[in-house]
Amino acid sequence: MTGLVFALTIAVAASAPGQEIDIAAWAKDLPNQFVVLGSKVEPTYVAAVEIRRDGDTLSIVGGAPAWMERSRETIEVDMSGDMRHLVCPPGMTCQGAPRPAGFLSTAALLSASRRGALSGSTRVETYGGRNVICLPAETLGVEKPILDPCFDLASGAAIAQKNRFSGRFDGPSLDPVTLRVLPDTIKENSP
Repeated sequence: MTGLVFALTIAVAASAPGQEIDIAAWAKDLPNQFVVLGSKVEPTYVAAVEIRRDGDTLSIVGGAPAWMERSRETIEVDMSGDMRHLVCPPGMTCQGAPRPAGFLSTAALLSASRRGALSGSTRVETYGGRNVICLPAETLGVEKPILDPCFDLASGAAIAQKNRFSGRFDGPSLDPVTLRVLPDTIKENSP
């Protein structure tokens, strides 16, 4: 496992903004674990966010002002790409197959990868000092999207959204100043 992470880190570290990345090959070789910490700024408050991958399980904790209880959503992706909720946040209906978006887009990415549904290439961009790739949300099962998810190149964590009309990073995105991707070996992705 250490060798794979090391090899991926070297390959990703060599990627530069503007470079073309094969989406299927990149997604297939992502590390099985990451933790992302950061803050999401809302119009009336700042929410602390934690995004985590542990093998087939992806989760997010956060989304509430500091004075409120933070919610958790956890999705498991099996080897065939099927997804199911393990933890459903209060007030959300989690019947049927999950349709993850936003910070849980990595679950949809992993699902699409395991189903062999990813193809083509995209260019590396920079968000908050980290190399990212942004994918059309339709690729991950989102219908009529306005925002496309952007993934940290080294970890595969969804850390930002890009508005397809303005071409700017917009919507639910982690504040670049507070953004931390762990383990530290993945930080070699930074330019």
